[in-house]
Amino acid sequence: MAMVFGDVGAPSQITVYLDSLFSQSLSLYRKKLTDNIGAMNAILYEILHSDAYESGDGGTDIREPIMYQLAPADSYDGYDELSTLPVDGITQAVFEWRQKASPIVYAMSDVLKNSGQGRLINFVKSKIQQTELGLQESWAQDFMHGNQPNGGLLSDPRQSGVNGSLSINPISQIISYNTTTLSVGNIAENLYPWWKNQSFTSTATTYSNYIYEITNMYNTCSLGTGGPPTVLLADQVSYQNYIHAYFSQYKANPDALDFSYPFEGKKFMKAKIIMDDKVPDVFSGKAPVTIGGIGQPSSLTWGSIYAANTKFMKIRYMTGRDFEMLTDEQGKTFAKPINGDSRIGHLAWMGQVTTNNRRKHGVLGKIPRTFAS
Repeated sequence: MAMVFGDVGAPSQITVYLDSLFSQSLSLYRKKLTDNIGAMNAILYEILHSDAYESGDGGTDIREPIMYQLAPADSYDGYDELSTLPVDGITQAVFEWRQKASPIVYAMSDVLKNSGQGRLINFVKSKIQQTELGLQESWAQDFMHGNQPNGGLLSDPRQSGVNGSLSINPISQIISYNTTTLSVGNIAENLYPWWKNQSFTSTATTYSNYIYEITNMYNTCSLGTGGPPTVLLADQVSYQNYIHAYFSQYKANPDALDFSYPFEGKKFMKAKIIMDDKVPDVFSGKAPVTIGGIGQPSSLTWGSIYAANTKFMKIRYMTGRDFEMLTDEQGKTFAKPINGDSRIGHLAWMGQVTTNNRRKHGVLGKIPRTFAS
Protein backbone atom coordinates (compact mmCIF):
# COMPACT_ATOMS: atom_id res chain seq x y z
CA MET A 1 0.00 0.00 0.00
CA ALA A 2 1.48 3.32 -1.06
CA MET A 3 1.07 6.41 1.10
CA VAL A 4 0.81 9.77 -0.67
CA PHE A 5 1.72 12.98 1.19
CA GLY A 6 0.59 16.44 0.11
CA ASP A 7 -1.78 17.58 -2.64
CA VAL A 8 -2.40 14.86 -5.23
CA GLY A 9 -2.76 17.60 -7.84
CA ALA A 10 0.66 19.11 -7.18
CA PRO A 11 3.05 19.14 -10.16
CA SER A 12 5.73 17.34 -8.15
CA GLN A 13 4.61 14.20 -6.35
CA ILE A 14 6.46 11.75 -4.09
CA THR A 15 5.10 8.35 -3.09
CA VAL A 16 6.63 6.84 0.03
CA TYR A 17 6.56 3.06 0.47
CA LEU A 18 6.93 2.03 4.07
CA ASP A 19 8.80 -1.13 3.00
CA SER A 20 11.42 0.98 1.26
CA LEU A 21 11.66 3.35 4.21
CA PHE A 22 12.29 0.43 6.58
CA SER A 23 14.93 -1.09 4.33
CA GLN A 24 16.79 2.19 3.80
CA SER A 25 16.63 3.05 7.49
CA LEU A 26 17.98 -0.36 8.50
CA SER A 27 20.75 -0.17 5.93
CA LEU A 28 21.93 3.12 7.42
CA TYR A 29 21.37 1.83 10.95
CA ARG A 30 23.25 -1.48 10.62
CA LYS A 31 26.59 -0.22 11.98
CA LYS A 32 24.86 1.25 15.03
CA LEU A 33 22.91 -1.97 15.46
CA THR A 34 26.14 -4.01 15.51
CA ASP A 35 27.69 -1.54 17.98
CA ASN A 36 24.69 -1.79 20.29
CA ILE A 37 24.74 -5.59 20.28
CA GLY A 38 28.41 -5.41 21.28
CA ALA A 39 27.46 -3.02 24.07
CA MET A 40 25.66 -5.89 25.83
CA ASN A 41 28.88 -7.75 26.65
CA ALA A 42 32.53 -6.69 26.90
CA ILE A 43 33.90 -9.69 24.98
CA LEU A 44 31.39 -9.23 22.16
CA TYR A 45 32.21 -5.50 22.20
CA GLU A 46 35.94 -6.12 21.83
CA ILE A 47 35.39 -8.56 18.97
CA LEU A 48 32.80 -6.48 17.10
CA HIS A 49 35.02 -3.39 17.31
CA SER A 50 38.10 -5.10 15.92
CA ASP A 51 39.23 -6.95 12.83
CA ALA A 52 38.10 -10.16 14.57
CA TYR A 53 34.60 -9.48 13.21
CA GLU A 54 35.10 -11.04 9.79
CA SER A 55 32.90 -11.77 6.79
CA GLY A 56 32.79 -15.11 5.02
CA ASP A 57 31.81 -15.90 1.46
CA GLY A 58 29.77 -19.05 1.67
CA GLY A 59 30.85 -22.60 2.26
CA THR A 60 29.22 -25.39 4.24
CA ASP A 61 31.09 -24.45 7.43
CA ILE A 62 33.70 -22.14 8.97
CA ARG A 63 37.32 -23.29 9.20
CA GLU A 64 39.80 -21.88 11.70
CA PRO A 65 43.44 -22.91 11.04
CA ILE A 66 45.30 -24.16 14.11
CA MET A 67 49.05 -24.62 14.54
CA TYR A 68 49.74 -27.00 17.40
CA GLN A 69 53.32 -28.09 16.61
CA LEU A 70 56.40 -26.22 15.37
CA ALA A 71 58.92 -27.48 12.85
CA PRO A 72 62.07 -28.77 14.63
CA ALA A 73 65.35 -26.94 14.20
CA ASP A 74 68.87 -28.22 14.84
CA SER A 75 72.41 -27.03 14.44
CA TYR A 76 74.72 -28.40 11.72
CA ASP A 77 78.27 -28.00 10.54
CA GLY A 78 79.97 -28.34 7.17
CA TYR A 79 78.65 -31.34 5.22
CA ASP A 80 76.23 -32.54 7.92
CA GLU A 81 73.01 -33.93 6.53
CA LEU A 82 70.05 -31.58 7.04
CA SER A 83 66.74 -32.91 8.30
CA THR A 84 64.03 -33.53 5.70
CA LEU A 85 61.45 -34.97 8.10
CA PRO A 86 58.01 -33.55 7.29
CA VAL A 87 56.09 -31.90 10.10
CA ASP A 88 52.31 -31.96 10.28
CA GLY A 89 51.28 -29.78 13.24
CA ILE A 90 48.57 -27.85 11.40
CA THR A 91 44.88 -28.68 11.50
CA GLN A 92 41.53 -26.94 11.29
CA ALA A 93 38.73 -26.36 13.76
CA VAL A 94 35.38 -26.66 12.01
CA PHE A 95 32.40 -24.60 13.13
CA GLU A 96 28.84 -24.73 11.84
CA TRP A 97 27.02 -21.65 10.61
CA ARG A 98 24.20 -20.49 12.87
CA GLN A 99 21.37 -18.11 12.02
CA LYS A 100 19.33 -15.57 13.95
CA ALA A 101 16.38 -13.49 12.81
CA SER A 102 14.06 -10.95 14.37
CA PRO A 103 10.68 -10.01 12.88
CA ILE A 104 9.52 -6.53 11.98
CA VAL A 105 5.73 -6.64 11.85
CA TYR A 106 3.30 -3.78 11.45
CA ALA A 107 -0.42 -3.51 10.86
CA MET A 108 -1.58 -1.19 8.12
CA SER A 109 -3.95 0.40 10.64
CA ASP A 110 -0.88 1.52 12.61
CA VAL A 111 0.58 3.05 9.47
CA LEU A 112 -2.64 4.91 8.73
CA LYS A 113 -2.81 6.22 12.30
CA ASN A 114 0.75 7.52 11.93
CA SER A 115 0.28 8.94 8.45
CA GLY A 116 1.97 12.29 9.03
CA GLN A 117 5.51 12.25 7.60
CA GLY A 118 7.18 13.05 10.92
CA ARG A 119 5.03 10.56 12.79
CA LEU A 120 5.69 7.91 10.15
CA ILE A 121 9.45 8.26 10.57
CA ASN A 122 9.06 8.00 14.35
CA PHE A 123 6.97 4.87 13.86
CA VAL A 124 9.73 3.32 11.75
CA LYS A 125 12.35 4.24 14.37
CA SER A 126 10.31 2.65 17.15
CA LYS A 127 9.90 -0.61 15.22
CA ILE A 128 13.64 -0.72 14.43
CA GLN A 129 14.45 -0.08 18.10
CA GLN A 130 12.08 -2.89 19.10
CA THR A 131 13.96 -5.27 16.81
CA GLU A 132 17.34 -3.97 17.98
CA LEU A 133 16.57 -4.53 21.66
CA GLY A 134 15.28 -8.03 20.91
CA LEU A 135 18.48 -8.92 19.07
CA GLN A 136 20.68 -7.42 21.80
CA GLU A 137 19.08 -9.45 24.55
CA SER A 138 18.98 -12.61 22.43
CA TRP A 139 22.70 -12.37 21.57
CA ALA A 140 23.73 -11.69 25.17
CA GLN A 141 21.66 -14.50 26.66
CA ASP A 142 22.66 -17.04 24.00
CA PHE A 143 26.35 -16.18 24.38
CA MET A 144 26.44 -16.11 28.18
CA HIS A 145 23.92 -18.80 29.19
CA GLY A 146 23.88 -21.34 26.37
CA ASN A 147 21.06 -23.84 26.74
CA GLN A 148 20.96 -23.79 30.56
CA PRO A 149 17.73 -21.71 30.74
CA ASN A 150 16.06 -24.51 28.77
CA GLY A 151 17.30 -27.14 31.21
CA GLY A 152 20.49 -27.91 29.25
CA LEU A 153 24.13 -27.02 29.86
CA LEU A 154 25.92 -23.68 29.88
CA SER A 155 28.32 -25.15 27.31
CA ASP A 156 25.57 -26.18 24.87
CA PRO A 157 24.21 -23.73 22.28
CA ARG A 158 20.73 -22.51 23.06
CA GLN A 159 18.13 -24.65 21.32
CA SER A 160 14.96 -23.08 20.00
CA GLY A 161 11.82 -24.38 21.67
CA VAL A 162 9.92 -23.60 18.47
CA ASN A 163 11.93 -25.32 15.73
CA GLY A 164 14.81 -27.08 17.52
CA SER A 165 17.55 -25.08 15.76
CA LEU A 166 20.76 -24.12 17.56
CA SER A 167 22.10 -20.63 18.25
CA ILE A 168 25.69 -19.32 18.45
CA ASN A 169 28.41 -21.04 20.47
CA PRO A 170 28.22 -19.89 24.11
CA ILE A 171 31.21 -18.61 26.04
CA SER A 172 31.10 -21.68 28.32
CA GLN A 173 31.83 -23.91 25.33
CA ILE A 174 34.81 -21.92 24.12
CA ILE A 175 35.99 -21.32 27.71
CA SER A 176 34.68 -24.33 29.62
CA TYR A 177 34.93 -25.04 33.33
CA ASN A 178 36.51 -28.35 34.43
CA THR A 179 35.30 -30.42 31.49
CA THR A 180 37.16 -33.16 29.66
CA THR A 181 34.59 -34.34 27.12
CA LEU A 182 33.75 -31.26 25.07
CA SER A 183 34.27 -31.20 21.33
CA VAL A 184 34.86 -27.64 20.16
CA GLY A 185 35.24 -26.94 16.47
CA ASN A 186 35.01 -30.71 15.88
CA ILE A 187 38.17 -31.31 17.97
CA ALA A 188 37.83 -33.38 21.15
CA GLU A 189 39.61 -31.71 24.06
CA ASN A 190 40.14 -35.00 25.93
CA LEU A 191 42.22 -36.35 23.02
CA TYR A 192 44.25 -33.21 22.39
CA PRO A 193 45.48 -31.41 25.53
CA TRP A 194 46.67 -28.44 23.46
CA TRP A 195 43.00 -27.71 22.69
CA LYS A 196 41.89 -27.25 26.31
CA ASN A 197 41.38 -23.85 27.87
CA GLN A 198 42.69 -23.03 31.36
CA SER A 199 40.31 -23.83 34.24
CA PHE A 200 40.67 -23.07 37.96
CA THR A 201 38.64 -23.67 41.10
CA SER A 202 38.90 -21.06 43.82
CA THR A 203 39.92 -22.07 47.32
CA ALA A 204 40.52 -18.52 48.50
CA THR A 205 39.40 -17.46 51.96
CA THR A 206 41.15 -14.08 52.12
CA TYR A 207 41.43 -11.06 49.84
CA SER A 208 45.12 -11.82 49.39
CA ASN A 209 44.38 -15.36 48.17
CA TYR A 210 41.70 -14.03 45.85
CA ILE A 211 44.05 -11.54 44.18
CA TYR A 212 46.63 -14.32 43.81
CA GLU A 213 44.12 -16.64 42.10
CA ILE A 214 43.08 -14.01 39.55
CA THR A 215 46.74 -13.21 38.88
CA ASN A 216 47.58 -16.89 38.50
CA MET A 217 44.81 -17.37 35.95
CA TYR A 218 45.93 -14.26 34.04
CA ASN A 219 49.58 -15.36 33.97
CA THR A 220 48.77 -18.95 32.99
CA CYS A 221 46.68 -17.72 30.04
CA SER A 222 49.58 -15.42 29.09
CA LEU A 223 52.07 -18.26 28.60
CA GLY A 224 53.29 -18.84 25.06
CA THR A 225 52.88 -16.57 22.07
CA GLY A 226 49.90 -14.29 21.63
CA GLY A 227 50.05 -12.21 24.79
CA PRO A 228 47.87 -12.10 27.92
CA PRO A 229 44.07 -11.99 28.26
CA THR A 230 42.47 -8.78 27.13
CA VAL A 231 39.19 -9.02 29.07
CA LEU A 232 38.30 -10.51 32.46
CA LEU A 233 34.52 -10.88 32.76
CA ALA A 234 33.19 -11.14 36.33
CA ASP A 235 29.79 -11.34 37.97
CA GLN A 236 28.82 -8.34 40.09
CA VAL A 237 29.82 -9.71 43.51
CA SER A 238 33.15 -11.13 42.26
CA TYR A 239 33.90 -7.77 40.61
CA GLN A 240 33.09 -5.83 43.79
CA ASN A 241 35.18 -8.23 45.86
CA TYR A 242 38.11 -7.66 43.48
CA ILE A 243 37.93 -3.90 44.14
CA HIS A 244 37.77 -4.49 47.91
CA ALA A 245 40.62 -7.03 47.71
CA TYR A 246 42.81 -4.64 45.73
CA PHE A 247 42.24 -1.84 48.21
CA SER A 248 42.81 -4.22 51.12
CA GLN A 249 46.19 -5.26 49.71
CA TYR A 250 47.47 -2.02 48.18
CA LYS A 251 45.53 0.71 50.03
CA ALA A 252 44.48 2.17 46.70
CA ASN A 253 41.74 1.72 44.14
CA PRO A 254 42.59 -0.14 40.92
CA ASP A 255 43.12 2.10 37.92
CA ALA A 256 39.93 3.20 36.17
CA LEU A 257 39.14 2.62 32.52
CA ASP A 258 38.61 5.38 30.01
CA PHE A 259 35.24 7.05 30.65
CA SER A 260 34.25 6.39 27.04
CA TYR A 261 34.35 2.63 27.62
CA PRO A 262 30.71 1.44 27.80
CA PHE A 263 31.10 -0.96 30.73
CA GLU A 264 31.77 -0.73 34.44
CA GLY A 265 35.31 -1.94 34.90
CA LYS A 266 38.87 -1.43 36.10
CA LYS A 267 42.34 -2.21 34.82
CA PHE A 268 43.97 -5.50 35.74
CA MET A 269 47.58 -5.63 34.57
CA LYS A 270 47.22 -5.39 30.75
CA ALA A 271 43.56 -6.44 30.75
CA LYS A 272 40.21 -4.92 31.61
CA ILE A 273 38.20 -6.55 34.40
CA ILE A 274 34.54 -5.92 33.65
CA MET A 275 31.34 -6.46 35.63
CA ASP A 276 28.67 -8.38 33.69
CA ASP A 277 25.33 -9.27 35.24
CA LYS A 278 24.91 -12.25 32.91
CA VAL A 279 28.04 -14.13 34.05
CA PRO A 280 26.83 -17.54 35.29
CA ASP A 281 27.89 -19.69 38.22
CA VAL A 282 30.14 -22.08 36.29
CA PHE A 283 30.76 -24.34 39.30
CA SER A 284 27.04 -25.01 39.77
CA GLY A 285 26.35 -24.81 36.04
CA LYS A 286 23.61 -22.24 36.56
CA ALA A 287 22.77 -18.96 34.88
CA PRO A 288 21.56 -16.08 37.06
CA VAL A 289 17.85 -15.47 37.35
CA THR A 290 17.01 -12.56 35.07
CA ILE A 291 14.33 -9.99 35.84
CA GLY A 292 13.67 -7.47 33.10
CA GLY A 293 16.75 -8.76 31.29
CA ILE A 294 19.01 -8.09 34.30
CA GLY A 295 20.84 -10.95 36.00
CA GLN A 296 20.25 -11.02 39.75
CA PRO A 297 23.54 -11.46 41.69
CA SER A 298 21.71 -12.89 44.70
CA SER A 299 20.60 -15.87 42.58
CA LEU A 300 24.19 -17.14 42.21
CA THR A 301 25.74 -19.45 44.82
CA TRP A 302 29.35 -18.96 43.66
CA GLY A 303 31.15 -16.36 41.58
CA SER A 304 32.97 -16.78 38.26
CA ILE A 305 35.51 -14.87 36.18
CA TYR A 306 36.22 -15.57 32.51
CA ALA A 307 39.61 -14.57 31.06
CA ALA A 308 39.49 -14.11 27.30
CA ASN A 309 42.15 -13.16 24.79
CA THR A 310 40.06 -11.63 22.02
CA LYS A 311 42.93 -12.07 19.56
CA PHE A 312 41.99 -15.74 19.54
CA MET A 313 38.23 -15.40 19.47
CA LYS A 314 36.31 -14.30 16.40
CA ILE A 315 32.81 -13.70 15.16
CA ARG A 316 32.44 -14.76 11.53
CA TYR A 317 29.38 -13.61 9.61
CA MET A 318 28.09 -14.61 6.20
CA THR A 319 28.26 -11.96 3.51
CA GLY A 320 24.72 -10.75 2.86
CA ARG A 321 23.53 -11.76 6.33
CA ASP A 322 25.11 -9.10 8.51
CA PHE A 323 21.89 -7.85 10.12
CA GLU A 324 20.23 -7.41 6.75
CA MET A 325 16.62 -7.65 5.65
CA LEU A 326 15.63 -10.92 4.02
CA THR A 327 14.27 -10.51 0.50
CA ASP A 328 12.07 -12.64 -1.72
CA GLU A 329 12.65 -13.55 -5.38
CA GLN A 330 11.44 -10.11 -6.47
CA GLY A 331 13.73 -8.31 -4.03
CA LYS A 332 10.91 -7.28 -1.68
CA THR A 333 11.66 -7.16 2.01
CA PHE A 334 8.10 -7.17 3.36
CA ALA A 335 5.19 -9.46 2.57
CA LYS A 336 1.44 -9.22 3.09
CA PRO A 337 -0.16 -12.28 4.65
CA ILE A 338 -2.85 -13.77 2.41
CA ASN A 339 -5.55 -13.34 5.02
CA GLY A 340 -4.31 -10.26 6.83
CA ASP A 341 -3.85 -6.50 6.56
CA SER A 342 -0.33 -6.33 7.92
CA ARG A 343 3.24 -6.52 6.67
CA ILE A 344 5.97 -8.91 7.82
CA GLY A 345 9.73 -8.70 7.30
CA HIS A 346 12.77 -10.20 9.00
CA LEU A 347 16.15 -8.80 9.96
CA ALA A 348 18.64 -11.69 9.78
CA TRP A 349 22.18 -12.59 10.79
CA MET A 350 24.20 -15.68 9.97
CA GLY A 351 27.58 -16.59 11.43
CA GLN A 352 29.29 -18.12 14.43
CA VAL A 353 31.56 -17.40 17.40
CA THR A 354 34.86 -19.22 16.83
CA THR A 355 38.28 -19.67 18.40
CA ASN A 356 41.65 -20.87 17.10
CA ASN A 357 43.55 -21.20 20.40
CA ARG A 358 41.62 -22.27 23.51
CA ARG A 359 44.77 -22.35 25.66
CA LYS A 360 44.80 -18.53 25.70
CA HIS A 361 41.46 -18.39 27.53
CA GLY A 362 40.61 -19.34 31.11
CA VAL A 363 37.91 -19.41 33.77
CA LEU A 364 37.95 -19.23 37.57
CA GLY A 365 34.96 -20.84 39.29
CA LYS A 366 33.58 -21.44 42.78
CA ILE A 367 34.62 -17.96 43.94
CA PRO A 368 33.28 -17.31 47.48
CA ARG A 369 30.88 -14.42 48.01
CA THR A 370 32.76 -13.18 51.08
CA PHE A 371 36.39 -13.13 52.20
CA ALA A 372 38.33 -12.47 55.34
CA SER A 373 40.30 -9.25 55.05
